[in-house]
Amino acid sequence: MDWDDLRVFLCIARTGQITEASKLLGLDHSTISRRLVRLESGLAVKLFNRAGRRLKITPAGENLVAVVTHMESTLLSEIGSVAGDLEEISGTIRIGAPEGLGAAYLSAHLNELRAEYPSLDIELVALPQNYSLASREVDIAITLDRPGTGSIATRRLTDYELGFFASDSYIRIHGEPSALQDIDAHILCGYIPSLLHTRELDYLDALGFKQRPALRSTSIIAQRHIVETGQAIGILPFFMVSEGAGLKPLLEDFRLTRSYWLSVHEDLRHIRRVRVTVDALGALFQRHQSLFRRLPAQAAVTS
Repeated sequence: MDWDDLRVFLCIARTGQITEASKLLGLDHSTISRRLVRLESGLAVKLFNRAGRRLKITPAGENLVAVVTHMESTLLSEIGSVAGDLEEISGTIRIGAPEGLGAAYLSAHLNELRAEYPSLDIELVALPQNYSLASREVDIAITLDRPGTGSIATRRLTDYELGFFASDSYIRIHGEPSALQDIDAHILCGYIPSLLHTRELDYLDALGFKQRPALRSTSIIAQRHIVETGQAIGILPFFMVSEGAGLKPLLEDFRLTRSYWLSVHEDLRHIRRVRVTVDALGALFQRHQSLFRRLPAQAAVTS
């Protein structure tokens, strides 16, 4: 068996589509298909069944995934140890982050991550979802949930604080709540509970509110826009609200605290371009700690 054929198979298994595998591997559709046929012929087994535009992996394919994943892990680990400090800091690093953090913070500081390594390319995936390190969706994952057990190295990047915000136009029409119990009398925006990728974002439920937000979105960027346009009150991270944005923080004695966690698969943590990017991220968040806090500091409310 050819390792290139196995690599193609693993990418198809992870994406479920030949088209997506083609994009990720930089190979044309016919080459991907030909290599899959060659691998299936060599093994004399069917690895996938077609299900519409997607490919559904067979039991034989699942078994091969486990074998090839183990081979890939060994290869990545050994390459990292052989290259060591002689490895050139170049290539691509893909960072997966929550939408708000990626769009409102990391996107403004990517050049700081590669300041010492101009040959390093950074891909930022900023979506309201979790990312699979085992499936190689990203090299470095930043999440709200601390990952459980597994072959993953994890560190806390930072705590961050959130508060209720309203626009001047909303306050002129609806007034301003003076206490937490007054929030129920106002129009709220928030997440769609059934589409949350983590319970850490179900702020209102954690605070004991029975009322569901009247305006809901899976996107924190959309929620910020809803608040900015005076349609509702919303809970937003302080780092997402810039001075002069026309948003007023409400309830001076209230704030909510959450954490961001950085994780890397053990197979990749010793590869130098990954290691230096992890260190650069840690230093970046350390320098900007004040961005993630409400100022002036008040007594925190955590849940």
